[in-house]
Amino acid sequence: MNRFPPDAPVEVRPYQSRRDGDTAVIGDDRRGVYLSIPVEGLDILDSLAQGRTVGETVRRYEDKHQESPDIEPFLDALAEEGFVNPAEAAGDVPAPVTQERQRWWNLDWVSQKAARRLVNAPVLLLGGAVILTGVWLAATTPGLMPDQTALQFKDHYWMYIVALSVVSMATVFLHELAHVLATRSLGVKARIEIGNQLYLIVGQTDMSGVWLLPRRKRLLAVVAGVLFDLTAMSTLLIVLWLDLTGIAPLPEPVRVILNALVFSYLIRFIVQCYMFVRTDLYYAVAIALNTRSLMADTEAYLLNLWRRIRRSPVRIDQSGVKRKEMWAIRLYAVLWVVGRLAAVASLVFITIPLMIYYGGLLGTLLFTGSQESGFGVLDMLSISLLFTLYNGGGVVMWMRSLARTRRRRKAHPDRVLVA
Repeated sequence: MNRFPPDAPVEVRPYQSRRDGDTAVIGDDRRGVYLSIPVEGLDILDSLAQGRTVGETVRRYEDKHQESPDIEPFLDALAEEGFVNPAEAAGDVPAPVTQERQRWWNLDWVSQKAARRLVNAPVLLLGGAVILTGVWLAATTPGLMPDQTALQFKDHYWMYIVALSVVSMATVFLHELAHVLATRSLGVKARIEIGNQLYLIVGQTDMSGVWLLPRRKRLLAVVAGVLFDLTAMSTLLIVLWLDLTGIAPLPEPVRVILNALVFSYLIRFIVQCYMFVRTDLYYAVAIALNTRSLMADTEAYLLNLWRRIRRSPVRIDQSGVKRKEMWAIRLYAVLWVVGRLAAVASLVFITIPLMIYYGGLLGTLLFTGSQESGFGVLDMLSISLLFTLYNGGGVVMWMRSLARTRRRRKAHPDRVLVA
């Protein structure tokens, strides 16, 4: 049965849109739903929103493009996403608009005007000055920048580990808060979620609505978290420099925690450089290169190269990718590989040494019962619990995502898989 008869109008719910070349983005910010459609599809939607019937819209399309649109599947897809409803005259009752659940940490109660007081040019310039100061001090002051030994505590293990974990979780929330405030300052909603990057559990911000904004504004929203991290790390480096030079000495426990926190920020920035996963810096590169499905197209490109080396006859068709976008894909392919190398380097030079250090302390306690190093049962329980919750939970989420990708790839070996 035709849900959209030619002689009937269509109920079009309020939407925002942005044209970008031969594609367009439409969105309903109230529900947090956004779609990328052909620009011709936006012309159809605009025509229906102006009150024209389906038949009139089809005739306008035929006059402009000299071909008939396959309009019914297109309208069915839009109806599934809640952008259109069949006319009430056809006997359908419009589905209720479901509002997104409000949570205080998503700052929906913060107005755009208030957010702009916290995210504006003077604040960004001040943050840039702090970052430059921190970089200069780290480059010119030997021993200021901590290394992985900052996480190898020598006593009071469980207290330092628990304190660092609590402070680190707070800084993760502040990172996501920076994204939310930057997005709210642009007049777009955002929400904080929990997800994973590889085997790591991470906080993340859903700010899909920024795709309705111009590229420059989108870039600010996606890099806000990284800018906050770099500003906070540089601020801590300035404090440690004041301690190192004797201008403002710190108590030893505070010094230990601050060094560990600075190195944690450094690790977080390294993870942002993992360009083979969807980090903030990945989205910044995707926006700068003005591509639609950068990672998916790049992975298809690299898979085609691998299949060519193996002389596999199966190829993913990328003939429809424009020459300029294919250039961007080749450039990003290099960053994708560099990101993997950064991940391996982080594993070899940071994660494994830390595992060996604490594994040695744990082994000494379990097999000899010796607590000469100060490492006791409470330390063992704290480290084991945090490792199980953080890394164990991340590994489970990662394995599930890999399994889903493998099933999709097996079902569609010749398609670009867009997450």
